[in-house]
Amino acid sequence: MFDKGPQREVVSIYKDDFTTPASRPQYFIQVYRCVKVDVSECRSGPSGYPVPKTTAEIEIVVPDITNSKKFYKHVVYNHTSCKCGKLEERTKKLYKTITNNEVRETYFKANYKKNPVNLMRVCNVCNSAQPRHQLNPYHAEVTPPFKYLAYKQCLPGSVAIEKNTSKVQITLTSNNEKSVTLINDISCKAYDGENAGRRQCLNPTTQHSPSPTTQNRRNSTTQNSPKTAGLTGDSGDGNQRDQEVNYEILVYIASGKVILAAFLLSLVLFTILIMDFTLCRRKKGFLYALFACKSDDTDHFYQRCSERNRNEITV
Repeated sequence: MFDKGPQREVVSIYKDDFTTPASRPQYFIQVYRCVKVDVSECRSGPSGYPVPKTTAEIEIVVPDITNSKKFYKHVVYNHTSCKCGKLEERTKKLYKTITNNEVRETYFKANYKKNPVNLMRVCNVCNSAQPRHQLNPYHAEVTPPFKYLAYKQCLPGSVAIEKNTSKVQITLTSNNEKSVTLINDISCKAYDGENAGRRQCLNPTTQHSPSPTTQNRRNSTTQNSPKTAGLTGDSGDGNQRDQEVNYEILVYIASGKVILAAFLLSLVLFTILIMDFTLCRRKKGFLYALFACKSDDTDHFYQRCSERNRNEITV
């Protein structure tokens, strides 16, 4: 019996082939995709593909790592329920097409805290192969349950230290059999330069994505559903989300604009301090008023003390 619901899969927020544009940070999230249906629900043919019936949008905002003044918005579809349909119906519901996805800095600062957890920054994810699905090369000739084949792949930035190559026998609608080669990554290691080793864990928290059923309870089951929490996970993911937010803040703070503003502010404060010190020597300014006040307090103290002593002597 096949599970007809959407299946868990790890994807890049940019493209379905795990690639990342040169000007963007690597960003991978966990979603659910329609890849299986019951043979009794779909007939073989052009309309026998598992396609999303309802979806939810996951919005992610990221900075341009080559230009601190640019920011972008990307939208990934999460499949919440499935039906039978044509292949192009599914292809159109993987990534939302945005004519101009560049956003203002104010929009980025207001929305980056809502980003889903970036799996690149989750402990041990780079050391584990992630679930993926590929379209069967004989998809036009197979029954609906075999349109997509499941496999596992290491995230970019990791090295597959163990792989498994297998031959999968596929039965076509004509009762003929075809053999498909599947390569599965078994174990991975985070790769850094010439040294491959286990990535150090910043936090033992791992990500647990809610099932599509849970998301249906959280979101509208229409095509125009609002974006979900981006599969940000349950409440236990708070610490990991905070780490992701802190990382984005560091990216923003390290930008040239913020550094320049801090330098100019320091220069202004230093100039004010020098000018006030000069005025103090001319018996003006804040420093002079402060020191004069302290001096007056001291003089008044000695004056009161002398008067008290004279009064005691007179008595």
